[in-house]
Amino acid sequence: MDSDEPSTRIALSISSRPGRPADEQPTYRGAIIAMDELHADDEFPVELELEVFDDEGDTDRTVAYANEIVEDDSFVGVVGPMGSSEALANAPIFSDAGIAQISPCASHPDLARYETFYRLVANEDVQGHELSRISQEYLDADDVAVVYTDDDWGNSVAEIYTREFEALGGTVAMSAAYAVGEESNVAELAERVLEADPDLVFLVVHANEGREISSGLRDHGVDVPFLGTDAMKPQFPLGGGEEGRDVYHTHAGADFQRLPSATAFRDEYVDRYPPDSTYSPEAYDAVMILAEAIRRAETPTRENVLAEVEKMDDFEGVSGAVVFDDGERANAYIGLYKVRLTDDGRELDYLGTTNEII
Repeated sequence: MDSDEPSTRIALSISSRPGRPADEQPTYRGAIIAMDELHADDEFPVELELEVFDDEGDTDRTVAYANEIVEDDSFVGVVGPMGSSEALANAPIFSDAGIAQISPCASHPDLARYETFYRLVANEDVQGHELSRISQEYLDADDVAVVYTDDDWGNSVAEIYTREFEALGGTVAMSAAYAVGEESNVAELAERVLEADPDLVFLVVHANEGREISSGLRDHGVDVPFLGTDAMKPQFPLGGGEEGRDVYHTHAGADFQRLPSATAFRDEYVDRYPPDSTYSPEAYDAVMILAEAIRRAETPTRENVLAEVEKMDDFEGVSGAVVFDDGERANAYIGLYKVRLTDDGRELDYLGTTNEII
């Protein structure tokens, strides 16, 4: 790396959450591991920097930061954000500016309309279809209750799941939004679920409110299985493992405990951080895809970097081979897990991808 070269920068768009600052999130840590490797590469053609923009989940700040990024020509790419609400706020700004944006996990289907937006997981149309198949064909649920976070992500997933589940012949017996940051009556929610008498409760909730909702439903007598999305898996806020109180999770990202392509990354990650690693492989790959585009570009301008990302079809990442089709990851998969209770706490049993088990 020639230190006399002007710096080229990548922006990391991220949102800290209550009790979980940005630098404790697996996506941040995955990006940092990638940057450390790039800084150790003496043959990398430019001085590359990563600057973190933490909006704390405030989409007004998301927009302000996006405008700040596009006004600085040294930024040639963006990693993130992780959440769909934030991505819907900044993707149009980056698209207008022609900056390549690669999100590890933002999954709202509408993001595909922005030509500079790429993602490394299945979108919610794909996830909703697979979740409905799991519910009906694997968990034998004919009637379900849907409880969802009242934000862009929660509303989208709940709507798509409902549409797909009913298209398969199932019945959504009850559906309720849960307001983030507002005091909610879990007892009333439980009463509605019990009255609906479902075979399964599908919970589209973040970890913070997930614990309150799931424990409240259980405390009020809801004993049917819970199915949670990948936002739930690391902290086990849905509980699970007790007899008669099954909990299942899906994960749309790479499971670095099982992927041979992630072995070296996994070893580095667990040597430095706790093993809560959800979407860290995708964050690492997002940085490395932009770095590879910079490497291949004649000069690292926004236009050239975007062009290289657009035509890249041979990237082998720690999350597996990455091929984009209009910004969507081709052949993205969904994994299914069941919570098991052990003497050391809750653990996850991997059941397979949806294509393998259904």
